[in-house]
Amino acid sequence: MGRRETKKEATKGRILDVSLQLFQKQGFARTTMRDIARKSGIALGTTYNYFPTKDHLAGYFFERALDEVMERYRRTQPKDASLEEKLFFLISIELEQIAPYEEFLHLIVTHAILPTSRLHPASRDSQRLKHRYLDFVGGILEGRLETFGSGAMILDAFWVFHLGILMFWMNDASRKKEDTFILLDKSLRFILDALRGRPRRRR
Repeated sequence: MGRRETKKEATKGRILDVSLQLFQKQGFARTTMRDIARKSGIALGTTYNYFPTKDHLAGYFFERALDEVMERYRRTQPKDASLEEKLFFLISIELEQIAPYEEFLHLIVTHAILPTSRLHPASRDSQRLKHRYLDFVGGILEGRLETFGSGAMILDAFWVFHLGILMFWMNDASRKKEDTFILLDKSLRFILDALRGRPRRRR
């Protein structure tokens, strides 16, 4: 990355960091782009050049979080682990990555249900982010998809499962979110066995 691009990314990161602070303090709806520009010490016009709307800012947050999750997984992935262990590790990294921003995520979930939001699950931006994530998961599953029948089916099922875990985590009041990781462990094994067509024995 050249010096200009490095500076540009640093500026975007600064605007995002300030935005997250303001969103969590004032709320997503009440925070204005002018507030963000003033707090960042960056001209309002420049701020708009980087992020035309608050939805663009939130989208950049998710893009950057996904980049960091994928990079961390590549660096530290368990080489000889089972498929269940690898997927557990991936989601665990994801939860650790977003943990400092839990309050912000609650605000965004409420906003994202609006049909006009760029963060709506059916929006182009959300679909692009979903496919980036599932392409990465597909890489983890590479060479094993045939055990599930349809590769598209397992990826779609994993996406729904993954969203369910995120929503449970956001509402988990247990100590250090322990209930989420217990659910993740048990349900991940169950769903993979079900997709393989191999029912698990009751314990």
